[in-house]
Amino acid sequence: MSVFIKIFGVVLVLAGLALSWSPIPLGIVLIPIGLAMIVATSKTARKWLHRRRENNPKFDRWMKKMEGKVPERFSKPLRRTDADSGTGNDKG
Repeated sequence: MSVFIKIFGVVLVLAGLALSWSPIPLGIVLIPIGLAMIVATSKTARKWLHRRRENNPKFDRWMKKMEGKVPERFSKPLRRTDADSGTGNDKG
């Protein structure tokens, strides 16, 4: 089941990237939802996203902004990768 969730997450991220340039930037919401789905099912992806957020403060600020715009179910896994949260490991 987690393989399907990961694949669907990747599809959402790719669709979000494609739609982010449209007049109505729906992709801005699809990208964090797709990332949350991937991060929720993969420890490797969680560590990777945590490192990206640590190394790129602008991206980290954007992700924090998006955490408030997506439903709680999707923002919770993203908060685990916060650059200020430590190591990006599972903490509940």
